Amino acid sequence: MSDAFAQVRCAIYTRKSTTNRLDAEMNSLETQREVCSAYIASQTYKSWVELPRRYDDGGQSGSHLARPALAALMDDIEKGNVNSVVVYKIDRLTRSLVDFVRLIDLFEQKNITLVSISQAFDTSDSMGRMVLNILLTFSQFEREMIGERVRDSLRARKRHGKIHGGKPPFGYQVVNDELVIDKHEADIVRFIFSEFVRTERYIAVQRAVETQGFCSSVKALRKGGTRGGTPISATIVHSVLQNPVYVGEIRGHDRNYPGKHEPIISREIWTAAAELVRARRKPEPHAKDSAHCLVGVLRDSLGRSMYLDVQRKAGKVFTFYASVDAQWSRNQYLKAYRCHAGRLDDLIVAALGAFLCDRLKLRAALKTLGIHGPGLEKCAELGEKAADRLAGSSREKMPDIIRALICDIEVALESVTIAVRVAELKRFLDWDDQSAFRSRQRDWPLSEARYAFTIEVRTTAAEKWPNLNVRPADPGMQSNPDKGLIDLIESARAAQVLIDTHRDLAIPELAMMMRMRASQFARLVRINYLAPDIVAAILDGTQPSALTRKHLLMSNIPTDWALQRRLFGFAVPRRAVSPRRSDGMWPRSASERSV
Repeated sequence: MSDAFAQVRCAIYTRKSTTNRLDAEMNSLETQREVCSAYIASQTYKSWVELPRRYDDGGQSGSHLARPALAALMDDIEKGNVNSVVVYKIDRLTRSLVDFVRLIDLFEQKNITLVSISQAFDTSDSMGRMVLNILLTFSQFEREMIGERVRDSLRARKRHGKIHGGKPPFGYQVVNDELVIDKHEADIVRFIFSEFVRTERYIAVQRAVETQGFCSSVKALRKGGTRGGTPISATIVHSVLQNPVYVGEIRGHDRNYPGKHEPIISREIWTAAAELVRARRKPEPHAKDSAHCLVGVLRDSLGRSMYLDVQRKAGKVFTFYASVDAQWSRNQYLKAYRCHAGRLDDLIVAALGAFLCDRLKLRAALKTLGIHGPGLEKCAELGEKAADRLAGSSREKMPDIIRALICDIEVALESVTIAVRVAELKRFLDWDDQSAFRSRQRDWPLSEARYAFTIEVRTTAAEKWPNLNVRPADPGMQSNPDKGLIDLIESARAAQVLIDTHRDLAIPELAMMMRMRASQFARLVRINYLAPDIVAAILDGTQPSALTRKHLLMSNIPTDWALQRRLFGFAVPRRAVSPRRSDGMWPRSASERSV
């Protein structure tokens, strides 16, 4: 087929800045699509064909390129599935002149034609590109003017003591554009402040809120439906204690303004809490001031992000990457991962250097960017020099390099997986080390190419606190002790004692001492590996009714305690109970452990 009759696959891109009326049958996105589709149909004689896939970005600003549909369009362009991009107006594609130049550069590299229906131009000559630049200059000016007007409006409302839209603060409702106290949530706010002033600890307040079972109010939404009715999270507790709205003020950009709304707490309580907040702030050195730069891309193998924990002990500073204390992981008794920050940083830099020198992995990574043939070999030859530049980079340059090259690091118990952003990798291979290497975040949406590799190494240590779910027996709880089960537990312990004390005897001989067969003796010994909370429930008589002596004896008991609980019908723990006291120390007596 000749070029004159080659199909031109046209992708229609539409965008709308707000979500207003997006659920309507006819909206701005549909209008843009109809106009573009009609234009493509008029060019059928040029073999133009409309692609069926929709690239619609509803509620997305044109000030950036991080848009889902635009990312999907760029992915299809990289795969060679698109020949032309059709938009209603050029500002639907972007309102940023810098982003537009980068998009046009990418389109030229991929031989993609850009068509704007309401603005006739041709990007194939210099005059057309000049017209485009002029249009984009005015689009960017318009966007910046809108932003300035919005910011001026927000400042004016704050100066007059009014809120500036969005969800109302916890403890208030919005009635006729004014903040009105929600009595139920206001009581919770007062409780949070009083507990904080009394205990002087965030975690103590959070535990008190959990113990009380406080939930947010159920509130009706303007578009129908409701929200709220959920337990109070640690985030809400922390934000409440630092928000001046509860003392009758509106937080501004550089100062607080007197509000028109009624305060919930007194000035004395707010002042006392504010002083505690200032005292609770981490002393120097702060995590933000350290040279460790993996926060933001680091997570553990369970999906929890990891933060930088900075501690000072005996005049020395210790830094660790630690898993966040997510509520779902506390519910499942999952321990936090901890990694020595300096060692993990050194490991990541060394692993990147080894990756750059590994021609096989480097070529595989570059192929994901669509680089093949002589260009691929030329880039692969630059790997060892790039590794030398990485190793020789100063401590000041290293954070920028790491943030640019790495998009994700997953720490497992026995391995670390590093995902590299291939577009930045290509730039790093060409870097001359004469200037600072910094990421081009605006280019990231243009390419989703990633390459991940795994190194087998142990860098983690589980948080050191016991997770035994054993509590003192509750005298008021209804119980039903099963003598058969209790005798079975005692027999299992007696069998273990025989094994420990008669190391010179074989299992059949030990079984004869207990007047049972060897197979029965082996099943009996396995009962010693039951989870401590299951054993405690049997002794207390609170075990599930379906758990019988025969069921327990004949089961193949797994060593995984969580699996044991599910197998024998025990409820999965819904909330982890910290073994530490409110002052951070370990409980020392049974009375303390029962609290």
